[in-house]
Amino acid sequence: MAKELVAYETHGDIAINRPPEQVLAEAQEAARALADIIGKKKKPIIIGGEQYLEFEDWQTVGRFYGITAKITQTQYIDYGNVQGFEAKAVAIKTSDGMEISAAEAMCLNDEPNWKDKPLFQLRSMAQTRACAKALRNVLAWVVVLAGYRATPAEEMQDMTQNKPPIMPPQAKKQTQTTDAEGITIKAVIEKVSSKEGKKGNKVWTLYGILADSIWYNTFSKTLHDIAATKIGKPVEIVYQASEKGNNLIAIKFEGCTGNPLTCSLSSYVDETTICEDRAVCMFQVQTESKTEDKKDTI
Repeated sequence: MAKELVAYETHGDIAINRPPEQVLAEAQEAARALADIIGKKKKPIIIGGEQYLEFEDWQTVGRFYGITAKITQTQYIDYGNVQGFEAKAVAIKTSDGMEISAAEAMCLNDEPNWKDKPLFQLRSMAQTRACAKALRNVLAWVVVLAGYRATPAEEMQDMTQNKPPIMPPQAKKQTQTTDAEGITIKAVIEKVSSKEGKKGNKVWTLYGILADSIWYNTFSKTLHDIAATKIGKPVEIVYQASEKGNNLIAIKFEGCTGNPLTCSLSSYVDETTICEDRAVCMFQVQTESKTEDKKDTI
């Protein structure tokens, strides 16, 4: 006998329409895919050690869920001494065009970064901000799961533009120690990268870790993967300087004891599961890194 659909009146109550564990599993998968894409950006927006996503990034996560944004209205604004544009946008489902979010945003010439720009650029930025905000209203929770701030980068741009000029990293006062292992400094990881090549019949992958505007190189995928989970967070970088750059030896962070024999799993907090696999243990990381250093240098 075929099952019949029965409609129930909820009287305004909020009800769960999908199993929460399924929703979270899908969101975590989307967050991992997003982090993999964002981690390869050449110029990420980092403010106060936190990474912010640009409109194109919001479009990417929107595609995961079949959501896009469109402008519904743009109007010129004149407040006397201040002019610019206000835009309205909606987020829609690509499958049927249903509107699921809306947002408004402005771009005015009283903003330091926009005071000398032509009006067409102000109009374009107002539209970009409105679209990014409309997507943010729906997808911010997924972005936060991936470890990024929920505010669109376009709304933070004046903060980056108005900051005092950043001095070269070499001129910064950094607390560092030097021992037989190498030079140890405290820094905030900004991004990671990878580059593949071939020498003879041998294929190699060189990984890069950017921390406080300084690049550190390694052939260890383990170090690369750990760095990718620590973007925007303070760590201790252990490296050795050479003619070819800074060779990364190890990454130390809170909760890492450095020795699997004395490791307390409870001290790892969210690294507990990985720790059981010894993937984040400093002892293993250092050993693996030193083994990789024996490979042919590029």
